[in-house]
Amino acid sequence: MKLPPLGYFDALLDPITLPKMAAIRVQYDDSRVEDVGGRIREELENNRDTEKVRGKTVALAVGSRGLKNLSVLVKTTITVLQEHGANVFIVPAMGSHGGATAEGQAQMLEHLGISEQTMGVPVRSCMEPVIIGHTVDGVPVYFDANAASADYTVTIARVKPHTAFRGRYESGMVKMNVIGLGKQRGADYCHFQGMHNMPENLVKIGKVSLERSNLLLSLCVIENAYDETCKICAISKRDILDREPALLKEAAARLPQIPFKDLDVLIVDEIGKNITGGGMDPNIIHRFASEHMKTEPITKRLVVLDLTDESGGNATGAGLADVTTRRFFDKIEAEKAYVNILTARVPASARLPMIMDNDEKAIKAGVKLAPDTDLNALRILRIRNTLCMSRMEISEALLEQARENSQIQIVGEPEPFRFGKDGTLEKNGFLYA
Repeated sequence: MKLPPLGYFDALLDPITLPKMAAIRVQYDDSRVEDVGGRIREELENNRDTEKVRGKTVALAVGSRGLKNLSVLVKTTITVLQEHGANVFIVPAMGSHGGATAEGQAQMLEHLGISEQTMGVPVRSCMEPVIIGHTVDGVPVYFDANAASADYTVTIARVKPHTAFRGRYESGMVKMNVIGLGKQRGADYCHFQGMHNMPENLVKIGKVSLERSNLLLSLCVIENAYDETCKICAISKRDILDREPALLKEAAARLPQIPFKDLDVLIVDEIGKNITGGGMDPNIIHRFASEHMKTEPITKRLVVLDLTDESGGNATGAGLADVTTRRFFDKIEAEKAYVNILTARVPASARLPMIMDNDEKAIKAGVKLAPDTDLNALRILRIRNTLCMSRMEISEALLEQARENSQIQIVGEPEPFRFGKDGTLEKNGFLYA
């Protein structure tokens, strides 16, 4: 895609003066698990099903999300299972992610620090699932072939609100079995009737999957608003359907939020599949790719500056932004996102925003596109990504509102945006601490 020459936009964008920005901290409940490895060991040791692995092969299913402490979660689980006599290997449990290829899914795990070299056990990646049963209306229930070949499967699943539907089960243990381990085919069947039917389909397929699969237990993880591990539970297969709804409510209560409304521009430094399935969490930015999801908008325009390297070119979620950069565009490997989008049936996630040559022009374009603004009192908020929500930058026009919010601490004097000669926004040490 060819962009217009730089001078084409100068007359429109150069006159725009960006406001100074002040650093703020947003306070949330910061309770967390201090000893993650110790808690994992405690949960697994206290679960009677752990004893069943002696002399057995166990497939440890790991997803595509960049969970905090993921390496500790995986390594400790492997160690405890091995101490109980299991022969463990890792399988990717990520539906159609990674371009729906075995190599792509293994690479996604490696980006997250999970490989044979780091974990000390084989990673067996394939995209050919087996059918382990059918729902009452004949829908096939798929399960990763490598996982199915083991005596047992154990999953590591973060429970949190989904980015495209609402139900008793959203992102979590049931979804990991149905979609993560169902691979592309399982994900495709579950999404077949659209996102508005996902809650019903997830339960219908999930019940069969839990009953017929070799799942032993799931290591359930909840993270707090600081992206820290705050709860770990080893839940046996028979208890998952009963326990997950309460865990989902707890996770939803811990979800961070943007403490301002009526923004002119929201700047998100980076999006990516390692951050959330939608690249940036719609529950936080109040923009959804699923047309049936209703929300109250919090910003007129949204600017995304970059795509994480861990995404491997999968730019799912770009369509929720209004403006992005050439740097973002050059990283896109469309086929990786398209497999994911075709499976989920949410084309809005794959649409391209306006592409500007650099960060400075992208931000100014966001301002230019925002209707009904006071150019002398622009309401701009900047975040690193939707996992890093305790540190933000706000424009001077938001300072008064920030001072009235007991949840917010202003930690610096307003300073101008700092761009390099090429228009790249300098990484803010505060946001990236």
